[in-house]
Amino acid sequence: MHYDLLIRNGTIVTSEKSFSGDIAVINGKVTAAGTLDPKDTADEIYNAEGKHILPGIIDAHVHFRDPGLTEKEDFETGSAAAAMGGVTTVADMPNTFPVTSTVERFNEKKKIALEKSYVDFALFALLTNDNLNEMEGLINAGALGFKVFYGTSTGDIAAPCAKVLMQQLEISPLRIGFHAESNEINANFTEIAKRETDAPDGFWLDYARPVISELQAIHEIISLIHSEKIKIHFHHITSFDSVNHVSQERQKGFNITTEVCPHYLIFDADNYSHKVYPPIRDESHKISLWESINKGSIDMIASDHAPHTAAEKAKTGWEAPAGLCGVETLVPLMLNEVNKGSFRINDFVRMSSEMPAKIWGIYPQKGNLQAGADADITIIDMKAKKTIRACELHSKSKTSPYDGMEVQGLPEAAIVRGKFVMRNGELTGRKGYGEFISPSAPS
Repeated sequence: MHYDLLIRNGTIVTSEKSFSGDIAVINGKVTAAGTLDPKDTADEIYNAEGKHILPGIIDAHVHFRDPGLTEKEDFETGSAAAAMGGVTTVADMPNTFPVTSTVERFNEKKKIALEKSYVDFALFALLTNDNLNEMEGLINAGALGFKVFYGTSTGDIAAPCAKVLMQQLEISPLRIGFHAESNEINANFTEIAKRETDAPDGFWLDYARPVISELQAIHEIISLIHSEKIKIHFHHITSFDSVNHVSQERQKGFNITTEVCPHYLIFDADNYSHKVYPPIRDESHKISLWESINKGSIDMIASDHAPHTAAEKAKTGWEAPAGLCGVETLVPLMLNEVNKGSFRINDFVRMSSEMPAKIWGIYPQKGNLQAGADADITIIDMKAKKTIRACELHSKSKTSPYDGMEVQGLPEAAIVRGKFVMRNGELTGRKGYGEFISPSAPS
């Protein structure tokens, strides 16, 4: 048999098991995965001996800032960073300028991304108090899901009022994701914190936007659900309290999914002052998040890549914006945790490929290596080491809380629909290669 691409002699990793085998690709699709005939030929053969072959990593929470905030990032630099980090599909958030809340703006962003992106991409649409009549059009335009900023972050976007939000929850066939914080609680504690210090460290950031803020928002949002058909997602969960509450509500039959980010798993408030919302919690929450991952109580991992300019991040005190670069470091940081024994490589595949695809309705096109799936593949070297250097990142923003951290476990190649976009640490794809991805049917 002759193929376009053969990946030979690697360890294929799924969410359930790891086994020696090969991957065959024709016309951008996986044709076979397993032990193939050694006589098979291909236009290109990649020897993955000693390497692990993963279904392409999906980062379902990035802010590439296009359009309107492109001094921070754009789809060209953001998707290049994704490819260099072994990420083959990204999902971009709607808090740009203008916000992605209408069909016209959605299509404008899609056009920009098609011209710039190195990797495949999906787009979230924003829910506001006044775009109820845009929802059907946004669904038809291919929105991956909807996003609600129940608590304010970059852009100070207001959430829909309860009446409108209940209507939106009722009519949406797509999953709705929430940035879950309480503005009232945040405002109260931030005012107190600002009276105490001009320069917030990890403790004061945690104090200013406490766990109860996240928990209260989650409780309020779930209280609006009255049907098991409604699908919601909580982005960047930070605390045991929130995971526990969601787990209890799931037992009632509600369709709720959750996400955690590397910074909440690696840092704690005592050793971290890089501003991000929601903030980093104390060590007990970090420990409990890992326990929840290993119990299967958290569904997926995403970076929440939210860059700002170096000048903005260098601002002192409370004036610095919240957000960090994360898409290029997501894979090595989590592989380093696999090497440390924090969780299994199969769990990493489940949480960073399979479940993001299932949660957002793009499985089995993405998120697996079964025959017929897009040939999105991340090849990794679990023995390779490097020191993360912010100045070497491909994002426009050369800033990172991981600067100087040594990691073991690196992406060696990233393949999108059968084509290498990154190989041996070099960007080999072309901008504009990435395709727009949308749910084939509402998830």
